[in-house]
Amino acid sequence: MSSLERFGDRETRLGNAERSALTEILRSAVDQGYIDLDEYEKRVDVLMTAKTVGDAEAVLTDLPAYQKIVDAQEPEKLGSPDWVKWLWFGISIPIGINLGIWLILLFTVGPVYFWPVWVVVPLVVVALCLTGAERTIMRPAEERKRRERMRRKRNGR
Repeated sequence: MSSLERFGDRETRLGNAERSALTEILRSAVDQGYIDLDEYEKRVDVLMTAKTVGDAEAVLTDLPAYQKIVDAQEPEKLGSPDWVKWLWFGISIPIGINLGIWLILLFTVGPVYFWPVWVVVPLVVVALCLTGAERTIMRPAEERKRRERMRRKRNGR
């Protein structure tokens, strides 16, 4: 699987401007000694008849200059947003306080009903629901927006 396949762009059509830019990559590969002139001519022929990025990719994938360009366009993975981290940090405070008080009572008074469950369970359920919504709804939507922005940026819009 190529680097461009991860973005789903293999079916993007090529225009004359893209073909010219990709031909420059081939020309620089000749200058740097990666391919000879005969191979350059064959690759340019394939590139000029290519209709999509996937077609053109066949003659470019083994060139270091092309790999640098593709790798530079790879978006970083989205981590957990700060609000999710702060959510879990925030609920840990009342949970910790309630568990601490319960432990103090347990060791000073003796067996005590585990009343912190009424604090822990609702907080954890709410935090799990919000984290699940972020992972299944918000994060995929943000990934789609980022891919669309990258596609527009590459297409010059």
